[in-house]
Amino acid sequence: MSELNVVKNARTTDSVRSCPLRHEGRPGLRIVPDTGRSIGPGRLGESPEREVTMLILIGVRNGEQFLEPQLASLLASGVESWTLWASDDGSSDGSVALIERFAEALGDGPCNVVARRGPQQGFAANYLSMLADLPDVPGLVALADQDDIWLPKRLSRAAKMLNRLPSSIPAFVYGRRFDWGPRPGRMRASRMPRGRACFANALVENVAFGNTLVLNGAAARIARQAAPLAEGIYSHDWWLYQLLTGAGAICLMDREPSVLYRQHAGNVIGAQGSFVDWTKRKVGVARGLYAARVQAQLNALERCEDFLTPENREILRLFVSARQAPWPRRIQEMRRAGIFRQNLEGNIGFWGAVLLGRI
Repeated sequence: MSELNVVKNARTTDSVRSCPLRHEGRPGLRIVPDTGRSIGPGRLGESPEREVTMLILIGVRNGEQFLEPQLASLLASGVESWTLWASDDGSSDGSVALIERFAEALGDGPCNVVARRGPQQGFAANYLSMLADLPDVPGLVALADQDDIWLPKRLSRAAKMLNRLPSSIPAFVYGRRFDWGPRPGRMRASRMPRGRACFANALVENVAFGNTLVLNGAAARIARQAAPLAEGIYSHDWWLYQLLTGAGAICLMDREPSVLYRQHAGNVIGAQGSFVDWTKRKVGVARGLYAARVQAQLNALERCEDFLTPENREILRLFVSARQAPWPRRIQEMRRAGIFRQNLEGNIGFWGAVLLGRI
């Protein structure tokens, strides 16, 4: 599939590429000024006052090679008005200039771009810095990765699902994606989860891929309040899945794949679908890598315990206790907590790791 052909009924990337770059008065671009105030990690100042129907968060670092088609695909998202927060985490390539050209191509229309400086502490910290700076009363909030391509109507479908619920109830949409490339014609839809999305599942795996997530305002407020407590996490989207399910948010699945998830050598976290990837995961579990990632997530969750429902606080307590318990109490407490993974292979691997003390 051509990168540009997926962006139907939208301005093409040619309009982005051909725009002259001016350093002042660029329509569509808001470079947030440095006010000298201490207002959170990575933030340069207050965002412009305006009604935002959809806020899109994208972390950027040396993404010039793939960023252009991703930005163009936002135009076909099915939402007429959005603001893009582009947080550059110290790029040394042309990513920032490309974002500026894209903003200028938007003109004075209903969409605009806010350029930010990331904290330069890793991809998870970059997204946490944006979540911590969300407005006090956020609207819908979507996450994007710099090297993917959104398929048409991704945001409009999510907005329609979320708008069926009362705005006071925390909820989020997650979905499937196409694992894509790098060879032409290589495209595979991600698996359908077999179980329900819930906290007992979120403690040991992430099915709410960040590049498919859309949060309603109530869920975004929880994320904003908890983000300053999440320092040191391994993965921001896994943490969001854990935090929001733990807080009792409603999980809505978009069964139609909504993103081309580009696979390339620079992926921080890839699709991990090959036999080689499977072997690397098992070796990583044996060496304690998986347990270390789980621990990093748990450290943050324990600091965020006040956001969890009483039932999920008890699940968290049992899980933490089970990880430190001798066998066979380890098995008993894991069973009491109801911990599970979404497929048979994952559950076999999980219980094997429990037996070996590698969780």
